[in-house]
Amino acid sequence: MQFQSDLAKAKGHGSAHSGFSHWWLQRMSAMLLLPTGLYLVWQFIALDSLLADAAIAWIQQPLNAGMLLLFVLSAAYHGALGIQVVLEDYVHHGGWLLTLRTLTYGVMIGLIFFSLYAVFKLLFG
Repeated sequence: MQFQSDLAKAKGHGSAHSGFSHWWLQRMSAMLLLPTGLYLVWQFIALDSLLADAAIAWIQQPLNAGMLLLFVLSAAYHGALGIQVVLEDYVHHGGWLLTLRTLTYGVMIGLIFFSLYAVFKLLFG
C-alpha cells in the first residue's frame, strides 16, 4: 500500500518535508506559553488592586516585565504560526494567501513592537 503520489515520489517530498519544523515550533511556543501564562495569572490574582498605579508598579519589577514580554512574544509567534496554517489550508488563491500572510505578520510584528515599547517605557520611565 502506497500513500504517496507519483509526483511526491519524484520530488522526494515526504509528509514531513517542511511541516515538521513548523509543527515543532508551534509546540515549543505552546510550551513557553504555559509557564509564562500561569505565572501571569497567578500574579494578576495576587495584585492588591486593579488600579493603574498598582499595574504600573507591578510591571516595573524586572521579573514581571520579563515574563510579560516573554508571554507576549511567544503568544504573537504562536498565533502567527497558527494563522499561517489556517490560511494555507483554506485560502487557495496565491494572491490572497500572500496578502493575508503579510498582513498577519505585519500585525504580529506591530504587536511585538508596541508591547516592547510599552513595557520598556514603564520599566525605565
